[in-house]
Amino acid sequence: MRDRRLAPVVKALVRALLALLLGHRGLMAGDAVVEGEALVTFKPNIAAAGAGAALERQALQMAETYDRISRHDRRLAGLVRAKGRSTAQLLAMLKADPNVETAEPNFIRRIAVNPPNDSHFSKLWGLQNTGQIVDGKRGTRGVDTNFLPAWKLARPGGGEVVVGVIDTGVNLSHPDLAANVWINPGEIAGNGIDDDGNGYLDDVHGYDFAVGTPQLSDSGDHGTHVAGTIAAVGKNHAGIIGINPRAKILTLKVSSNGTTMTTSALLAAYNYAITLKQHGVNIVALNASYGGNSFSTSEQNAMVALRDAGIIVCAAAGNDGTNNDSIPFYPAGYTTENIISVAALTQGNGLASFSNFGVVSVDLAAPGVNIYSTLPVKPATKESRVTMGATVVAAQEITFSGLTVTSGITRTIHACGIGDGGQFPSGVSGNIALIQRGTLTFAAKVTHAMAAGVVGVIIYDNLSDPLGTSNWTLGAAGNWIPALQISRASGEALLAQLVASGTLVNAAVESQSYQYLDGTSMAAPHVSGAVAFAAINDPSESVSQRVSRVLNQVTPVAALAGKTTSGGRLDLLRMVDPDGDGLPDWWETEHFGNLAETAAGDPDADGFTSLEEFLSGTLPTSAASRLAFSSSARGGSSATDFQLTFLSVEDTLYQVQRSDDLVSWSALGPPLVGTGAPLQVIDADALGNSAGRFYRMFVVP
Repeated sequence: MRDRRLAPVVKALVRALLALLLGHRGLMAGDAVVEGEALVTFKPNIAAAGAGAALERQALQMAETYDRISRHDRRLAGLVRAKGRSTAQLLAMLKADPNVETAEPNFIRRIAVNPPNDSHFSKLWGLQNTGQIVDGKRGTRGVDTNFLPAWKLARPGGGEVVVGVIDTGVNLSHPDLAANVWINPGEIAGNGIDDDGNGYLDDVHGYDFAVGTPQLSDSGDHGTHVAGTIAAVGKNHAGIIGINPRAKILTLKVSSNGTTMTTSALLAAYNYAITLKQHGVNIVALNASYGGNSFSTSEQNAMVALRDAGIIVCAAAGNDGTNNDSIPFYPAGYTTENIISVAALTQGNGLASFSNFGVVSVDLAAPGVNIYSTLPVKPATKESRVTMGATVVAAQEITFSGLTVTSGITRTIHACGIGDGGQFPSGVSGNIALIQRGTLTFAAKVTHAMAAGVVGVIIYDNLSDPLGTSNWTLGAAGNWIPALQISRASGEALLAQLVASGTLVNAAVESQSYQYLDGTSMAAPHVSGAVAFAAINDPSESVSQRVSRVLNQVTPVAALAGKTTSGGRLDLLRMVDPDGDGLPDWWETEHFGNLAETAAGDPDADGFTSLEEFLSGTLPTSAASRLAFSSSARGGSSATDFQLTFLSVEDTLYQVQRSDDLVSWSALGPPLVGTGAPLQVIDADALGNSAGRFYRMFVVP
């Protein structure tokens, strides 16, 4: 039997889809308008001549008509502009005309940007400068890299892009870096074998060319800071975000003392990068935040080899405040076309006083003063403990352990013997394992625990030594779960209380995990991340094309004229959308084969502009592909609830509205953030409304 209660809702859905196709949009409070202009739609029976006559009677005329929308809607629609009249006056005149169906302001729209939830984002003036005070100094609004609007136009998905950090090493377990550390798929950690046959043992995340080992811990703090600026993990409610949070960091350690490195170590690092590139690792850039005044033919030759391998080198211009045209600084000063030389910009849009410059030899500037980024997390700056009830047990991190949030992990603790593969009980998945030291390596114990689904490990000693008398380690950095060491007495005390709930804490003290630094060393990684951004959007571009995309799309800066080749600062938005029409180059090329499409165009004549199709994630060349509800059904906590489903684009904001009369519309919940997967919204008790209900949705600009 047909369910008559569903009929009004089905009809409502059909009407909602029609309303959406006819171009209706919700009006958002606080929108700016173009004064003296209005968007008008005439009633269905009013032809163009009648509309023109109606406007002439009020000394008005159409400034622009939208023929495709008008044909689709069977109503003449256009823009009316009136000199000497306010928007309010114009709207009043039009709404009083019996020929007019609707009149509304000409709203000024903006691209929707959603600042990341990282707790220190406001300190990253290079990504978003609102004129905020950073490290005691007020910036100038808009002096940034256009990070937020640019990433709204980034190509979704895609393969891995890798940036090599040639520096003092990187703190791979830092909570803002660990998830973006490059992993060598052909290497097995800690087995002392060159599994992938590239000539380097255990190079799981890179290599230390200063001393010839796979140990990559930062010998200072410089490399970790650089890595954070490039690719710190974003949207993790902590710390910072890198200028390219989708890039992976390859660590090329060349300094054992945190301050100096040899050319030989550098050459080895360059050579290694070329080797990996030829083995299929998509290294798109090397960050070179170092240099000196001595020319090296060997290093210059290496730059050429890197160029021919398809790798761009982003090099610091130097911090001597001198002209590189007369006193060269290398590797920034080599003339191969794969080198981008970077000066330091202040948050007030000036060239930093310490920054080297050169109208011939320095290419552009990027943020390089008061740059807040990651600092190596040292044992003394971590909180490690285990709590069970009122008992607090002293603990120590096992080297390379994963970290927890400040509050730790609270789960049930299970005894798991010495951590052998068959000693993990069925209920241990999602919980914490208590394991005794003995026989197996610590890495093997934790590996077995991870295979069993454990989220945290506590290993207690089998000797009566005081805690911390030996350095327990997992052997190499990796995506390890939190793993702590406790004394034998503490372990036996916990064991006697099991099974019970407990809390494992291994958290970095955030205030001691980040720092401000100045220098062209801080400017160069902004550009390295930008090169990787270009590689994500346009993966087929050559080195020269990619360098041109970075250098030809800068924002001009008066203070840089005559000081750099481009005379401007790094601008991600111009890189991805050079013509500023809101459509990224990669999207236009992908769908049309050229860059001639306009944001206002509607090539598939479905009533949606190309800009709307891009924002909605629909196909601009198929009338069947448009923003619409994909399904509807009963759903929710009540039999009368109604559930609507639609496809979404990651980070795009959607608003669903409902109406009982197609006149008054109200938001059905707050705007939803797209995930790239279908989204659902539930209207409570919609099926209890016998009169039916209408729905529509739109992308929030």
